[in-house]
Amino acid sequence: MKTSVLDFIDSDTLREHLKYQTLEPAIECILIIRSRRCSIEKKLEALKERYDTYSKEDFNKGTYYCREIDLKSALKKYIDSTEKFLADMYRPDNNHVFSAHATDNIGFHGTFDTFEAAIDGIKNSYSGNEFCIVKARINEFENVTDITALINENGEPYDLWNQNNDRINWSIYSSYAWIPHRYATGDVVVFTYDNTFAVVVEDNRSPIKTTGLDMNDMTVRCVVFEKNACHSSGGVFIQRDFSLLRIESCKESEMEECPKELIRLSHLIKGGISAAEFLEEYSNGNIH
Repeated sequence: MKTSVLDFIDSDTLREHLKYQTLEPAIECILIIRSRRCSIEKKLEALKERYDTYSKEDFNKGTYYCREIDLKSALKKYIDSTEKFLADMYRPDNNHVFSAHATDNIGFHGTFDTFEAAIDGIKNSYSGNEFCIVKARINEFENVTDITALINENGEPYDLWNQNNDRINWSIYSSYAWIPHRYATGDVVVFTYDNTFAVVVEDNRSPIKTTGLDMNDMTVRCVVFEKNACHSSGGVFIQRDFSLLRIESCKESEMEECPKELIRLSHLIKGGISAAEFLEEYSNGNIH
């Protein structure tokens, strides 16, 4: 295999954990499709290589869920349609415009005549941020979206959406798998999207079921701490699910930035302090 699935895994922690493990073809494809760090062109190349290499029976192996019964055939349709969308995105014409905006800010920062010009504009002015580029058909009353491309921090398109995405494309993109990982309850992790610190409270390290998996099977359940001056303890613990692909183990050097409430919760879960000690500190707003 010329392409390694490790090249497509966004999380450094998960990539390191899977370095010496063998994943089933379907699991690899799901991880490749969900990659943000690699361009859509590189992802399509890796998917085609796996499609050509493995049989339909090989694609049936592994703990995953896809709406399509025949994943291999569905993958081929996904590859073909995505290549068509990509070619359409690069094809300029006088009836379309390309608008770019940051994914966390819907205010458009620029409109361009071509897809390449939009990417160059992002690279030159907004490198390091994720962007969305919309190819919209010019209409007398309003512009109508045809294709949307998601652009990673390297200024590369990593995903495409067509206004009329068919069932196969959605089925492939919305597939989920059980992914082996290293996180255990009580571990402190960092959600890389906004650098939120959290403590793992349910690690999902063993698949509970082999059919009917959903998005929660690619997450770990965590608790975050939100400061709240109105609360007698100075803040509250809130449960959140974080994608395995977007969290990292908290490094020792990062612990100083982690809320001390989460550090003490970690100690509690791992047996370092008693529940009575934790509750006394928390209720008095005197976590140390």
